[in-house]
Amino acid sequence: MTCRKDILAVARILSQQSADGTFATQDVVAALRARGTTHLDTTIRRHVSSEMCRNATGSTAARYHDLERVERGRFRLL
Repeated sequence: MTCRKDILAVARILSQQSADGTFATQDVVAALRARGTTHLDTTIRRHVSSEMCRNATGSTAARYHDLERVERGRFRLL
């Protein structure tokens, strides 16, 4: 599976487990590690905070509109 698909799978679970539907980047990394992912932590963090984040800034930002940053280090699934 791609890193993005793996992140989306755990993001769905994490958002259901949270009272406000948000999760931290480290929660995603830990969940993927527990699943035995081969993706590097840096790749996972980059996808969450930049490539998959609708309101991210930068050259590779908001490539996909899967997540939204709600506060520093916390995201919500769109």
